[in-house]
Amino acid sequence: MQSLRDLRIVIFIVLAVCGCAAQASGTMRAVAKPAPADARANAAATPASNQKMIDEITKALLREDHEEAAAIVERARRTSPPAQPGARLIAYFDATVHSYRGDFQAAANIMHDHIARVGPTAADAFAFHDAMIALRTADGDLLGALVECEEMVRVGALGTWKPADGDRMTLVRLKEHWHRAYLLRMIAQTLTGAERQAFIGYAESARQNYVALAAPLGSMGDSIAVLDAYFAFCDGVPAKMREAAQRVNVAEDDDVEDLYLTQLALDGAGDGDAAAAVRAHIRALSSVNVLTPVFLMWMRGDEAAADGRLPRFSPKHPTGARPSSRS
Repeated sequence: MQSLRDLRIVIFIVLAVCGCAAQASGTMRAVAKPAPADARANAAATPASNQKMIDEITKALLREDHEEAAAIVERARRTSPPAQPGARLIAYFDATVHSYRGDFQAAANIMHDHIARVGPTAADAFAFHDAMIALRTADGDLLGALVECEEMVRVGALGTWKPADGDRMTLVRLKEHWHRAYLLRMIAQTLTGAERQAFIGYAESARQNYVALAAPLGSMGDSIAVLDAYFAFCDGVPAKMREAAQRVNVAEDDDVEDLYLTQLALDGAGDGDAAAAVRAHIRALSSVNVLTPVFLMWMRGDEAAADGRLPRFSPKHPTGARPSSRS
């Protein structure tokens, strides 16, 4: 879906260096060039001011000081150019602070407002819609997540930005197929009978489309394996869960979405120690991004359910209690 690697497209665009999820890794880790109007809107920002904000926010959130992180965002918003960080970075970290506070709807609203300002042709629009897929899913809103996927594809097609290597529409289609496969397979788990089988078919078609596009690129092995692992988990086939999960290079993967789904499959296959090691790897990650809190929340909920508490919504428990019904 949308994890760290593709979300780097947001931060590294800002630094003009740049590369959101395992679905678009390797040669498709894009360096997006902002549209001219968007570039003008951020022209006053300097790399030093951007990097200073990144460093300060990262330190505050890693020590769980949400109040300080919010204050950093507010100070950045009130700073005058040229010391002011770029508008996209301010919006991104404003959303990130709300995500770390557990307010995923507010995080999505902030990203939506930024997209409205920069327009659909900007790289920000593509990257932010991509991130909003996970933010909608975090609230159990699978329909909203599919809508964000459609919007991501729409703005990707309209985009005037270019990846550092590869083709923009290849990146767009990779992410479209990966997200559709994952979301439709999750939705299928909430259904029964013929309707369930129909959605499994839709999900499998999207998975096959992803593999057909990704496999020839030669750099998407982890992405393919993660999808295979989740499909095997949903099918309840331990041997396939284990085989797919073991194809993921956990030691070199810092994509929290990849890692969450990998540990899910390992747990389902009965490899509890291996799954626990992956969860420890996730918790040890030192990066800060808008999506990490989503997967940490799901891990906590899954662990609580394993201890006998009421299951809460997650890819493991798609019929669990939605956030709106939580106490």
